[in-house]
Amino acid sequence: MKSKVQRKKLQSMQRWILVLALLVLVLLIPARALAGPPSPLIPASEGAAEIAKLFYLVLAMALVVFVLVEGLLVYAIFRYRRREDGDEQPEQIHGNATLEIMWTIVPAIIMAVLFVLTLRTLQAMRNAPRDSYQIAVEGHQWFWIFRYGDTGVTTQNVLHLPADRPVEFTITSKDVIHSFWVPQLGGKMDAIPGHVNTTWFVPDKPGTYAGECAEFCGLQHYAMLFDVVVEPQDTFDAWIFHEIELSKQTICPGEEPCKNVPDVATVPEGNAANGQALYDSKGCKSCHSLDGSPLVGPTFRGFSQRAAGRTLGESAQQYVAHSILRPCDFLAPGFPNCVMPQTFGSTLHAQELSDLIAFLMQQ
Repeated sequence: MKSKVQRKKLQSMQRWILVLALLVLVLLIPARALAGPPSPLIPASEGAAEIAKLFYLVLAMALVVFVLVEGLLVYAIFRYRRREDGDEQPEQIHGNATLEIMWTIVPAIIMAVLFVLTLRTLQAMRNAPRDSYQIAVEGHQWFWIFRYGDTGVTTQNVLHLPADRPVEFTITSKDVIHSFWVPQLGGKMDAIPGHVNTTWFVPDKPGTYAGECAEFCGLQHYAMLFDVVVEPQDTFDAWIFHEIELSKQTICPGEEPCKNVPDVATVPEGNAANGQALYDSKGCKSCHSLDGSPLVGPTFRGFSQRAAGRTLGESAQQYVAHSILRPCDFLAPGFPNCVMPQTFGSTLHAQELSDLIAFLMQQ
């Protein structure tokens, strides 16, 4: 008889250990999943820090409710389970008015508090300071273009920001709905064709952060990533000055699209290896494959053979240059719409153009 009682106690203890282990597992898996960058729970701006604080507050409240409710449920399951030595009818309880009022009022108070805190956080993030640095963001299938105030500087898939200075973003899209998101710096903001949304934040920790599109926008949505380089103000100013000087040396400064395509005989000799790096960094790979698979644009497989006889009076190299600088002049069969950016004339230097041509002529 004694051994039977001990065995039951042991079984009961094992059940409690299993329940606690499952509880710990349920709590730890999301924490581990959110612990590594790029995570909004590793904030690098004041706005992201406020969002993280709000998340932790909601998580703490939810955890208290979860432990209380599940604890009472598990207790009731084991405390009032049917006994092996009896089958009597358990006591029937109608209810408890005080308890029912409490579990109605307390959640209502919690929701009211969360509403006020959330509204306060949203209001603080809504209006950018007047001295904010202005950056225009434009989403494309599938890359991002960033324009820095009235400097004429444009970057693609790499965003440079000054540290400890408010930056306001005006966000739109060229084609479909995208969503601009840098998890460690700021909340999501939709990029909508024909409409401008704004958001802002103050990056306070220099470093490189991962940005992404947070709205499914097509088959290459997964590749719509960008890097955010946060640097001290003097470093950022030096970079802007350097880019302004370089922009004066672009093929067609300030022209979108390029009005006059230069003769490829006047550009430097190209380096195919550098051209491949540009194919990756300039977003070409998002729309043009190298293996023959169709994307939003035609594949580059066999491109050099197709380019040779594409237009009268132009060599293959000249046609490639023309296609890059004035893409809407040519529409490949099966691709009736021109969605390729026409900004490369004001972002590519002569050497970069020749490097791209050298790489494409190897395909």
